[in-house]
Amino acid sequence: MTLTQTHLDAAVARDIITTDQRKALLDLAAEAPNSSEQRSLREEEQFRFITGFNDIFLAIGVVLFIAAAVMTTDLFSFSLLSTTAAALAMWLISEILAVRLRRAIPSMLAAVAFVAFAVAATIDLFSNYMFPDLMTVGQVFYAYVLAGSGCFWASLYYIRFRLPFSLFMIGSAFVGLGFVIVIHAVLGGPENFEAFFSAEKLTAVYALASGLTVFIVAMALDRKDPDRTTLKADYAFWLHLLAAPLIVHALMYLATGRELGGFATVISLQSALAVLGIFVALSIVALVIDRRAILVAALTYLGGALWYLASRSEHAANNAELFSILLIAILVIGLGVGWHSIRRTLFRIPVLRSVESTVLSKQA
Repeated sequence: MTLTQTHLDAAVARDIITTDQRKALLDLAAEAPNSSEQRSLREEEQFRFITGFNDIFLAIGVVLFIAAAVMTTDLFSFSLLSTTAAALAMWLISEILAVRLRRAIPSMLAAVAFVAFAVAATIDLFSNYMFPDLMTVGQVFYAYVLAGSGCFWASLYYIRFRLPFSLFMIGSAFVGLGFVIVIHAVLGGPENFEAFFSAEKLTAVYALASGLTVFIVAMALDRKDPDRTTLKADYAFWLHLLAAPLIVHALMYLATGRELGGFATVISLQSALAVLGIFVALSIVALVIDRRAILVAALTYLGGALWYLASRSEHAANNAELFSILLIAILVIGLGVGWHSIRRTLFRIPVLRSVESTVLSKQA
């Protein structure tokens, strides 16, 4: 068991120790930042989703409740009253799960359901009561309401509950809102949705720009908590999880000129080598910033590149799938086991060492 500041505060309140003794103990703890336990906490992306099987049990209950809420709102044709009631119910459940019990996975499920019901209620409000003409003429206003309400309700949920997963929802909603703005500005409106995706490289450029924006915000949070002991580290984790697929898929598309989608991206030796080069670069980035999400997002593309190279080899062509999967497995296990050793080796390179001391150093 580890003593925390909360325990020390309680000890002072019960006259077990004095305020000065509390301060002395905290100063003593601060003087030993290199203990093995603290170093372990710093070097790992802590998985704080589950504290026990009761979390899974509660999650099952929340999923069943959401299913019942969806069926109930369906009975009322997803009317404003029914969707509002469902959103309020998910908010009340969140008060118990996120505030009182602090259960991550059930709270995440409740958060998604709340935002979904709240957005549905907002769309119904605008469609049938406030701006029925604007909502039915074209799709521009409708798209803005959909994306904008997602931003609003996700942000409201975060303000109340401070759930780290809320940052993922907020980021996704703002990426969606930016998507609507770009379509409107470039192509005249969301009614040209298909034209946006058929426009050469436009989708990938937007995905890359939005992904890098989210990545920069995540890195700013990481800089404020390099030891990863506060909620800022959890906020950054979810933003990295959002940024990773946006960046990876965009880079792979721009490099190969192929539709997004792993194995289908690699159709030539040139594209296979491009994918391998990008994967190596992303691996270095992942190791330097000590975040694995961007590496995980690139694994399917690595599989495609390895499969292509193996299928063109006379010795491995008949077992190309086995060969590519085995190599990826060895790579992932090797990186997982030697992650910190590889990082320390990388930081011996002068350029990367300067990155660590500037970009990755703690920001006040």
